Amino acid sequence: MIKKFIDICAAEQIFAGVRKILIAVSGGADSIALAELLINARQRFNLELAVAHFEHGLRGQASLDDAAFVKNFAEERGLEFIGGNGNVPTYASENKLSVETAARTLRYEFLAKARRDLNCDATALAHHADDQAETVLMRLLRGATSNGLAAMKFRTRSDDYGLLIRPLLRFRKADLENFCRQRNLSPRTDATNFDADATRNKIRLELIPTLETFNPALVETLCRLAEVTADESDFIAAQADKIFPAVVKNDAIIRAEFLKLHPALQRAVIKKFLAKVAGSAKDFGFVHFEGVRKVLINGLTGVELTKGLRADLKRGILSVTKNFLRKG
Repeated sequence: MIKKFIDICAAEQIFAGVRKILIAVSGGADSIALAELLINARQRFNLELAVAHFEHGLRGQASLDDAAFVKNFAEERGLEFIGGNGNVPTYASENKLSVETAARTLRYEFLAKARRDLNCDATALAHHADDQAETVLMRLLRGATSNGLAAMKFRTRSDDYGLLIRPLLRFRKADLENFCRQRNLSPRTDATNFDADATRNKIRLELIPTLETFNPALVETLCRLAEVTADESDFIAAQADKIFPAVVKNDAIIRAEFLKLHPALQRAVIKKFLAKVAGSAKDFGFVHFEGVRKVLINGLTGVELTKGLRADLKRGILSVTKNFLRKG
């Protein structure tokens, strides 16, 4: 298991440019296995490690016990530890979010601050192959296109959270649990993982077992789909970056240049264009990207977007403006 971990990390260059890693540890088998594997691999990659734990305030004393367990785990191994806590139910209510989304937001904000405070180069997350498969299925059910099916990658960099690394994406959850048993580790168990009311849990507990009756290698198949799609999406994005200056000038799309592009590049350019003029593409979905594409292809006058924005095509130039049309 340790050799496989080291081989994957070397082959995928997961630690390129990384010296100090903050390990996000919940106390469950996945994150405990990740920490133990990194401890055994740190000499090979010349790494310095620290452990972070966020207590969500969701499970009373059990959550407090998780935090104490992780702190003790880190201290026994001589690792720097940083803990944080938050009130997820209150945050979810105040911001009109699901508990799952609120927990993720607060956790990632804590990890980002902890990474900066401890001067770490990256944050290691314990997402594994089963998580990847669940994510692909969840996004597929929500109508994601190929870019969305790329799901999680070994390395992801963002302005908000810095470099996130996921070294376990080729390991099954069962393998990680077995590794913990072999190493005489005693990870904590989160009972909410078996709550069938949560969408992800229903996918894990009900949908995947059903689909595995048709394809026993379902998880491996979905992970392969995610990995290949990620590579293809990265390639298309790189090509879009190259041709973007010729297609987009003065924050407007030149229709004549746009029509020369393959549909895959058209969609990538539109997404990059909307992100540029609106500051972010997160509020736009496929319907908006495709709406703009149809305007350009068919020479339509324009289309309503979101957040009061509108794309207008005039004399072969498409621009996005705030829609000040009267209400009603």
